[in-house]
Amino acid sequence: MADEKQILTGKNVLGLILAGGSSQRLGGGDKSLRPFGDHTILHQVCARLKPQTEQIVISANSDPAFFTSFGYPIINDGEWLHSGPLAGVLAGCRYASQLGYSHVMSVAADTPFFPPNLLQRFAETLLSSPSEIKDTIVFARSDFGSHPTFALWPASLAGSLQNWLSETKRRSIRVFAANHTIAYTDFTEADKISGLDPFFNINTQAELAQARTAWQLQEADDQQEQAK
Repeated sequence: MADEKQILTGKNVLGLILAGGSSQRLGGGDKSLRPFGDHTILHQVCARLKPQTEQIVISANSDPAFFTSFGYPIINDGEWLHSGPLAGVLAGCRYASQLGYSHVMSVAADTPFFPPNLLQRFAETLLSSPSEIKDTIVFARSDFGSHPTFALWPASLAGSLQNWLSETKRRSIRVFAANHTIAYTDFTEADKISGLDPFFNINTQAELAQARTAWQLQEADDQQEQAK
C-alpha cells in the first residue's frame, strides 16, 4: 500500500518530457523551443508537469545546450537515436531505475494543454486495475483516440523495451504495448475556453497559431478571475 500511495502523490514517479522528435512541418529545429506566451512551448509543458512529479527529465536528441536553461537533466536515445518516442521511453525507464523510481510518466513536448491532474488520474486508473501495478501501462485517451506518448510506464519495462528495439524494426508505442497489460484513462472534456482537446499537439504553423490563440484566451480568462 505504501508504494501505491507514493504513486498517487508522484513521489515514486519520474516525469519524462519527450522532446526528441523532428519538426519538419514547422520548418525544422526543436519545435518545443518555439515562442509561446511569454516563454516557449517547452516552458509551458514543464510548468504543467512540475507540480505532478518529484523530478523531471527531458529526452532530447539535439544539442543539450538548447535545453540547459530549463534546469532539468537531459538524456538522449543513445544507440537508438532517431528511433522514435519508444527509444525516449526506454531512456527514461533506464534513468528512472537508476534513481530508484518505480514509474515514469511520459508527456510530449509539443502538447502544452495536457491535464494538470494527469498523474492523479493515471494513478487512480492503475490502482483500480485488476492487473499487477508493476506490469501495467496506462495510456491517456480522449474523444480523439488514445495518446501513446502520454502514459504511465513501469520503469521495470526497460529490459523489455531494450529487447524490442533490438529485435524488431517496429517502433510504434502501440505495437510494443500490445504485448503487455494496458489500461486507459479517459479525458473527455475539451478546454472550456478554447474548445481544444487536452492533448492537442502542435505539428504545423496553423496548429501553432491555434495554440497561441488558445493560450491568449486562457491568460485573459485567468486575469479576469484574479480581478474579481
